[in-house]
Amino acid sequence: WSGNLEIAACLIEHGADVQARHAEGGSAPLAYAVMKNDVPMVELLLAHGADVKAADKSGATPLHLAADRGYQQLVEFLIAKGADVNARDRAGSAPLDEAAARGYGGIVQTLILHGAQLDEENPETGRTPLNEAAAKGSTEVVQALLAMGADRKRRDRSGATPLENAARARHAAAAGALLAGGSADSAGMLLLEAALKGQADIADILISKGVKVNVRDKSGATPLHQAALKGNLAIAKLLLDHGAEVDARDVDSATPLLDAVLSGHREMVALLLDKGADAEARDIESGATPLYHAAAWGRTAVVELLIARGADVNAKSKSGETPLGAAVKNGFTEAARLLREHGAK
Repeated sequence: WSGNLEIAACLIEHGADVQARHAEGGSAPLAYAVMKNDVPMVELLLAHGADVKAADKSGATPLHLAADRGYQQLVEFLIAKGADVNARDRAGSAPLDEAAARGYGGIVQTLILHGAQLDEENPETGRTPLNEAAAKGSTEVVQALLAMGADRKRRDRSGATPLENAARARHAAAAGALLAGGSADSAGMLLLEAALKGQADIADILISKGVKVNVRDKSGATPLHQAALKGNLAIAKLLLDHGAEVDARDVDSATPLLDAVLSGHREMVALLLDKGADAEARDIESGATPLYHAAAWGRTAVVELLIARGADVNAKSKSGETPLGAAVKNGFTEAARLLREHGAK
């Protein structure tokens, strides 16, 4: 049914059924013509009674197919012929969802101007067109939907806003568009998440839009704590360059330096020390220094670095134990050797 207009016209003239369905997928001739972007064939079929709203076995209508493929002319033509702009397939998707996910801004605008529901949720995913576009990184569509008044705070079935979906999928441009549109409610938590995951591009966008670099989670950890814990140097540098508190303490009194020490991230430890981190900052519970913790956990490279930076090799914890004592007790002979070489007792 696609590609030879004269043959199709002849078949129709001799009684061919324009509503005949493919046995497997349930597609009618009109669907095949749409998928081929064959406008003359679509016109012919509709002129001879093809159902513009006919859905295949997946529930997709010709308008779904045209919107999903970016066929602007066909979308406009099908709408003019009475296509349902709010029809949903069996996955809960409307033509607007298809166009939004694919990044077809012109089709998105056309559908909305002809009655497509701007903030209608997919009943299966709970996602609106804006959330769908954000999750797929369709920046142009995000901007278009925001300009048309889409709800930027609407959460999907997983509880995520458009901004959260864009950020978690590392779509920096889409996240930036949402932030520019005022979607900053959950941005602080997203910065913490970006720091933990090493998403420097997302962190940069969030910071550039005014998200506070010293925001804290429920445990009192800042983004710098998260970056230090995971050894995400690029994020840590970005945060420090924008005023992150280098010796911030979480609810357990741990500093970013202590997190980096415990995780064994030598380069992170060096960076934090270069930025003024207190090498003698003790945790409140044990009263132990970063060097003590490095020795106790066998972080030999970190032990060596802290000693080189002037850490007190004989600083005692509240229990009176020294870094050397901790290293020996836990069987870390190399760390113990380094400490002894530098006067530890």
